[in-house]
Order: sequence, then structure tokens, then C-alpha cells
Amino acid sequence: AGTGSAPFVCMVRSELRRNPKADLSKWVLLHGASHASDLGHRDELHRLVAEHGLRYWGTVSRPKDSPDWLGDVGRVEQFFAPDRLADLERRVGLAPGGFTPKAAVIFICGLQGTIGTTITNLCPRGFVPDHKRMREALGVAPELPATLFYEQYDTEPVIDIKNPDVVAPLAAQLAAALAAL
Repeated sequence: AGTGSAPFVCMVRSELRRNPKADLSKWVLLHGASHASDLGHRDELHRLVAEHGLRYWGTVSRPKDSPDWLGDVGRVEQFFAPDRLADLERRVGLAPGGFTPKAAVIFICGLQGTIGTTITNLCPRGFVPDHKRMREALGVAPELPATLFYEQYDTEPVIDIKNPDVVAPLAAQLAAALAAL
């Protein structure tokens, strides 16, 4: 979200330092901010789209404040909402239902709500959070590799792992998705 793109820009830059002709077409950067002017690194990212095939989509959550904005609108975590995942799959060239840990690893930087919503949207697809306490609450085997990584500044997980109304359905959805993979 917003300037939270900095870690991802650094990852892309590192890839290009290793290989200045790198094909970035398997990289997808979803970038959200309140206003279009808050989408940091946008010029550089558009250049990387043109020169290296990076897949980059910005979205603004307050489009009325950015009347010239022609990109996506809404919060960035909504790319992963169940009713929008098919569109994301189409945009990245995956078959319907193909956005799974077999095809992607997720890195999130943003507000706690952005991270929490992304996790709750992607666990039903089989994405496994990296956070140890959350994994334990969801019943994830310790040897199962994580496929969903994010920053954790607070000691409390970004979803309420103490609330069975939150954890039980999420754990069941994750277990079903993992069994189907």
C-alpha cells in the first residue's frame, strides 16, 4: 500500500542487478494508495513494465480525489476478494482456480487490515501464512512451507487467532484447500 511498495521495488532492483536483462513477466506488483499521487515509484514501475515485462497494477481507494486516474479503484487487498480473484487470474494468465501456492508466493506490505484481509481471502486458496502463532491456530503442520509472507510489527497476529468464529472457518477452508492441492 502506498510507500509500502519500497520493499518490492528493492526486490525487483536486486533481480535486475543480478541480471540486467531479466524477464520480470512472472513478477506481479499490486500497489494501492488512497490517491494516485501516493503511488510511489510509479514512473520506475511503468518503465519496468515496458522494458522487462513486470506486471504492475496500481489502485486508488479514493478515485474522486484523483479525477485523471484511469487505473483500478478500490483497496489493494480487494484484488484477492473471492469475487475478483477470477479477474486477477485472467490478468496474470492463470486458468480459473489457478491462483494457488503452486503458481504464486505472496509478499504483503501495508496496514494491518490490508494484511489481515489478504490472509483471510487467500487461506481458502491454500496460501499458508508465515507467522508461527497464526499457523498454530490454523492447524498448519510446522513442516509445511509458508507461501504468504508479511511484516509483523505488533505482537498480536493480524487476525484474531483467539476468536473461534474467525479461526475455525479459516482453518477449515485452509485445510480443504491444502488437501485439494
